[in-house]
Amino acid sequence: MSVVAPRYLRAALNLLVATVALLAATAQAQEVQLQSRVFEIAGQLRCPVCVSESVADSSAPLAQQMRQLIQQQLEEGRSEAEIFSYFRSRYGDWIMLDPPKRGVHLLVWLLPVAAVLVGVTGLTFAVRRWLARSKEEPQVDEEDLERVRAELRASDG
Repeated sequence: MSVVAPRYLRAALNLLVATVALLAATAQAQEVQLQSRVFEIAGQLRCPVCVSESVADSSAPLAQQMRQLIQQQLEEGRSEAEIFSYFRSRYGDWIMLDPPKRGVHLLVWLLPVAAVLVGVTGLTFAVRRWLARSKEEPQVDEEDLERVRAELRASDG
């Protein structure tokens, strides 16, 4: 019986070690997933200190604090929309790198489309005018035409 007891003890110990390792790996994977989620959300917020940088890309102390705050809110179970709402309430719509599609910000979305339409329309009219003018026979003054003919005859002869 003394030989059987250590086998069960070893098997139980191996099972315990495997369970602890599995739990540690799961915790590590959740931490990595949480960090990637933090950087995904931070990538959509503008850094208040840096020019044209997201909170995810910035190394400013304020951006680091904002990332910690995002992580804390995710750990509390808040959704992405709730986190964005939190930052908008403190900084306004400016904090979003991708401006909302409403109000004055709608101009940011519609102005490029309008500019492209105006450009294409203008280019279409210009090409039509150029094609129409290329089909017209040029108006030549008879006196100028005779002078060119005379110069051609002089250069040939």
